[in-house]
Amino acid sequence: MAPKAAAKAAESCREQQKGHLHSANRQLATARAAVSEQRGDWTMVVLAGDEGFSAMCLTNDRLGLFSDAWVGSIGEPDDFTEPAPREVRATDFGAGTVADGTVSVAVGHAGSDVVGVTWASAEHGPVEATVSGGHFALWFPGDEFEDAVTDGVEAEVTYRDGTSGAVTLGLR
Repeated sequence: MAPKAAAKAAESCREQQKGHLHSANRQLATARAAVSEQRGDWTMVVLAGDEGFSAMCLTNDRLGLFSDAWVGSIGEPDDFTEPAPREVRATDFGAGTVADGTVSVAVGHAGSDVVGVTWASAEHGPVEATVSGGHFALWFPGDEFEDAVTDGVEAEVTYRDGTSGAVTLGLR
């Protein structure tokens, strides 16, 4: 996204999340945009703060940027520790519906050596996550993650040195 559009998307996400978790409003106000991107009609924003705080917003832009039709999350994990350099740790995982569209999502923290996360979608082929600011966001149209919430899915992680390895994305 262009910087101006990314800033608008981040601010729209911040406004949508305000008041959903009152204890998080101060962190939400100072959180930085780790991921702001658009894929087709969809916009994803991940705001990141201290102690593992994050807020995620995903909307179908045909309905209006972060109108009342969006999915998201906000909060911080208990006993947060920074991920190891080669670790990815999902904070959000599954499938959700926004108006007439279903989307599969895996979002979370990425260690300092992680530069890529790719999932082999049966419907779309390889889907690449955005990795930025210590976070990753993997998302695509469809419900492929709907039945994978319990066991997760296997993805490929690419590291700064060019090597890669398998990892299970899911909630722990």
